[in-house]
Amino acid sequence: MRRYFVQTRRILFPALILMAVFVFSARDVMSDQLRISSLANAGLALEDRDYQVNPFDFGRNPAWLYLDFEYPYMRFITSLSEARGDLGREYDPGLVNDLYFGFSGIKTLGSRQVVSGRIDYQRLREREIFHSLESNQYNDPFYLTDLTTGDFEYYGPRTSVDYSLRIREGLLVGAGFDYNINTGLKQVYTRPEIIHNYFRGGFGVTWEAADQLVLGLIYRPTRVQNKTKFARPEEGYDNIIYSYAGDGIYEIKTIAGYTINELLHGHEGTLQAFYMTDKLNAGLLATYGRRETDIEYNKTKRIPKGYWEEELIDISFKSRYTPSDRRLSIGVSGRFTNNDGWGVRPDFDEVLLYDNPYRCVSGGIGASYRLMPFDLIVAAEYLLKKYDIEVYDYGASLFRESGIVTNIGRLALEKNILNVYSFRLGFELTDYPVDRWLKMPQNIDRYSFTGGVGCYLNGWEIDLHLQYGRGVKEGFEEEREELAAIVWFTRIMGQ
Repeated sequence: MRRYFVQTRRILFPALILMAVFVFSARDVMSDQLRISSLANAGLALEDRDYQVNPFDFGRNPAWLYLDFEYPYMRFITSLSEARGDLGREYDPGLVNDLYFGFSGIKTLGSRQVVSGRIDYQRLREREIFHSLESNQYNDPFYLTDLTTGDFEYYGPRTSVDYSLRIREGLLVGAGFDYNINTGLKQVYTRPEIIHNYFRGGFGVTWEAADQLVLGLIYRPTRVQNKTKFARPEEGYDNIIYSYAGDGIYEIKTIAGYTINELLHGHEGTLQAFYMTDKLNAGLLATYGRRETDIEYNKTKRIPKGYWEEELIDISFKSRYTPSDRRLSIGVSGRFTNNDGWGVRPDFDEVLLYDNPYRCVSGGIGASYRLMPFDLIVAAEYLLKKYDIEVYDYGASLFRESGIVTNIGRLALEKNILNVYSFRLGFELTDYPVDRWLKMPQNIDRYSFTGGVGCYLNGWEIDLHLQYGRGVKEGFEEEREELAAIVWFTRIMGQ
């Protein structure tokens, strides 16, 4: 019986990894950092196997996965989160319910190769959506509305895969991708069906250029398609929709069948440089990227409706210093982001419709300390973000600008018992969450309380994460609350 179980396990694990590689989907990078999440995301100074300062954990260079690998495992994941409330932008849902479940794992393929993968299935419900007819109303200035408030439901699989190969000592290459496809349907008139298809690839190389110096390069192509289809309602009358170009120019369309196709193509390149020693690890990322979105309509012959382009420059720095006794750890971070976006209408392509320069400079510092007699870790972190945003909506003759400062503070505690059990608590305070369109209500305070439990026993790891968040605005009755629960069951292979 034991021999049969071992043989089955050896067959099942690679099969599930290959399913994740070749079959299903994922919308964005899904990282394995549940412990840090339970500690209010105070991971700048905390030592964690999934939150190190290396080319994979800081930058997701798939080539470094081979050296980031510690042991093979198989993990079952389930998550349920919900956010509700009126405090938000005009087209934000009144309630969001997100449920997913799936598997992840990592395994060596011979002596020089490592592959990791994650696959899950998501059911997303967005309720009480005011007029909106899109899965993301704020990704560009071209959007659709009707005159109803209704619910959307989305279903679909997601996957995330990374592969690493050691060519020779000090030289590694890798590749990976995220893929997601889901379908959503509005439950009331005008009942559009939205098909969301996301793909993001990643190709990387790392080279140990000198002792303790590692250089990396990543190239990421992206393709996103959102197709919105309208059919004649069951009641027999036509659909009436509003097609916006910015907030001031719109068309009223009375149609039976209609299709809007939004297609994004993007490319990003990132240079990495890391200095890595036993006590000090420091990493620098420099990214340049461009994204182009074409919006077209009509079922057969597609007619251009809008064009949106973004140009990105992103420079990030992160370092962590840990003395020899490993009790104290200090982390420092910095980031500069410049993302300029602009849009035109095809029939008036010489006239700028929308201009949106977006810049952010941030810096952070954190520390953690292990109280050895109690085996208790205390962590604190502070992050300052300075935004300079300008929004020129020429079609609506609107101009908005803001120099916003956001402060983020985090506190966390983790108690370990016998190296078997761990109990985690965290608190995060954010003043004024911001969006690039300056449509989020100002002077919001967001409080987030996190907790978690971990257990390691006989080759199994069980982790539970709980979170409660609340956003409020002084002098307003509106607020927004968030609840989340995530459970992991991890089997350490070979134990």
